[in-house]
Amino acid sequence: MKAVMYHYVREYDPALPYLRFLDIKNFRQQLDYFEREFGFVSFSEWSKFISDGVMPIKAGKVLLTFDDITFCHYEYVLPELLKRNLWGIFYAPTQPYLEHSMLDVHKIHVLSGAIDGVALLNETLSFIDEEMIPDSKIREFRTKTYIFQEEYEGVSEFKRILNYFIDYNYRSDILGKLASKFSIKFDFEKFYVQESDLTKFQLNGMVIGSHTNSHPVMSKLSEKAQSLELSSSFTYLEQLELPGHRTYCHPYGGFHSFNEATLRLLSDEKVDYSFNVEEREINSNDRMNSIQHLPRFDCNMFPYGEAFRVS
Repeated sequence: MKAVMYHYVREYDPALPYLRFLDIKNFRQQLDYFEREFGFVSFSEWSKFISDGVMPIKAGKVLLTFDDITFCHYEYVLPELLKRNLWGIFYAPTQPYLEHSMLDVHKIHVLSGAIDGVALLNETLSFIDEEMIPDSKIREFRTKTYIFQEEYEGVSEFKRILNYFIDYNYRSDILGKLASKFSIKFDFEKFYVQESDLTKFQLNGMVIGSHTNSHPVMSKLSEKAQSLELSSSFTYLEQLELPGHRTYCHPYGGFHSFNEATLRLLSDEKVDYSFNVEEREINSNDRMNSIQHLPRFDCNMFPYGEAFRVS
């Protein structure tokens, strides 16, 4: 089986000329390609694998997953899946619904989507000093992050600094300064699927899982902080009374983004399965050996999956 990961699937927005996204036309073409070449994993087939380790009879089928449950998933993705009688798994960070504000990671996306990367990086560096970047894992994060993304100049380093290197206690303040400098407004209501619409996903056969509460790099946090991220997220999702699998995916993904404490906590939370980012197919051994870090491909590893770029 091939689990495939998507983020933004939408049309071009001139207000965000540098945003990396999959154009909805290409998404449709990629679904056509998957149907023609592999077929799709049914919900029943996936459930049998999770419960009993039974693989689909036909090898190589595709499982669709979507991170962050942004509004474009409601506007573009859900109608396309329903038209094709397909299902998918959507992973939601829950802090936006609890605090009615945009997450820092998505503010970073908006800034890097709206502003030239070099100008954005230079302005960020002017706000940074050494005490804000104490992390001893900078070398690991530098060599293992954004290696498969073709970004505009300056953007990858901007994202590394604010997603991986900086102490999170300083990040929101820096983002506020950048938003003020470049006159950017962050609109929570237009960015995410609204709470009242979440049930429409489940009622139409989709699964909604946890993407933590605030979308941190979990390996940067203490075990206590990681536990709070997971428990608060699942508590919120349980209040919505969305039946289905108890599932999770690691923010950012890659083995650098979580640790043994994360995996232990997921087991303690009785999570059925979790997704990582790892370029290989799911095999029959993964149910026993990798159930809390199942592999997923980025959609850009397949035809029609390349992110839109302004020429």
